Amino acid sequence: MFDVGELGDSAGKGGSPGAKQRLQAALAARLRGRMSPRRILLRDKLAFLLGSCQLWSVAYWLGWSPSTFYKMYTAQVLVLLAARWALYRAKRWHYYLLDFCYFANLLLLGHLWVAPRSALLSKVTHAFNTGPLAWSTVAFRNSMVYHDLDKVTSVFLHLGPACVSWTLLWHPDSSRFGLPPDAPAAERQAWDSATLMQLVGVPLLFYAAWAVAYYLKIFVVSAERIRQRGYVTLFTYVTTTTKGVYAAIAKRVPRQYRPQVYLFLHMCFCATTAAFSWLAWRSFALHTGLLAAMGAVSMWHGASYYFEVFAKRYLAELAKGSSADEAAQ
Repeated sequence: MFDVGELGDSAGKGGSPGAKQRLQAALAARLRGRMSPRRILLRDKLAFLLGSCQLWSVAYWLGWSPSTFYKMYTAQVLVLLAARWALYRAKRWHYYLLDFCYFANLLLLGHLWVAPRSALLSKVTHAFNTGPLAWSTVAFRNSMVYHDLDKVTSVFLHLGPACVSWTLLWHPDSSRFGLPPDAPAAERQAWDSATLMQLVGVPLLFYAAWAVAYYLKIFVVSAERIRQRGYVTLFTYVTTTTKGVYAAIAKRVPRQYRPQVYLFLHMCFCATTAAFSWLAWRSFALHTGLLAAMGAVSMWHGASYYFEVFAKRYLAELAKGSSADEAAQ
């Protein structure tokens, strides 16, 4: 649920890479060395252009045809997930794709295209999208960095579903979602209303199903494989390499109990933020304000990255490219 790109090259420190990984690293280093400052600038300008177009196209579609926004979301999320799988598999980060945000996105796709008239999935996806996914923008410092595909993808995977839930609640396509026009008034009232139990308690049952599957895969079935091959998971990242609540608590918990404590804290985060979905369900102004605030947070994080981190790294990269050109002449 966070931007893995911030790990940099330290992601593989948990184990020694094999020959394939060393070859990939050597090829990547050679390609970087051959990129002149002009090519670096052109690459990043094009990436910035595409990232900016993606942002305004989402904003335009939300205003132009909110009832069909789910189609745009579906097309973009499938492309971004495919690109992320290819990138993360090559970098040995693919176990991140088992994290909760991917489960929530897949659940939303199931609601959109398999069971669009399911009242249960309508409320569960609303709770996940407006709750933990949207608030992960704050918790994991998702940044709108237009030239960085990984960061743009992270923002979209968290705020894209939240925008879909906003459109389904306030601008639904009645021919596809919700009850048919001739549905009895009692059924319509049950569909339109939502209690805290429906938006917090019931979604936690879906969360529990994911958590059990995640625990068995990461900490039981593939635990030895992850350790031997040096794969990184979100659990290892937040409990060992970052500052924050998870890392602070993990240091005070015996190692054998850290997975259970991690999932418990993660569940508390999901339950607490899902409570905001109940408020959003009842108020268009609050729902819209929440999405606007999360979008502003991602842009603020992006601005902080550009002016506090990226500028220094970019100058160093350009200087490296200039040195390589001079050495070649």
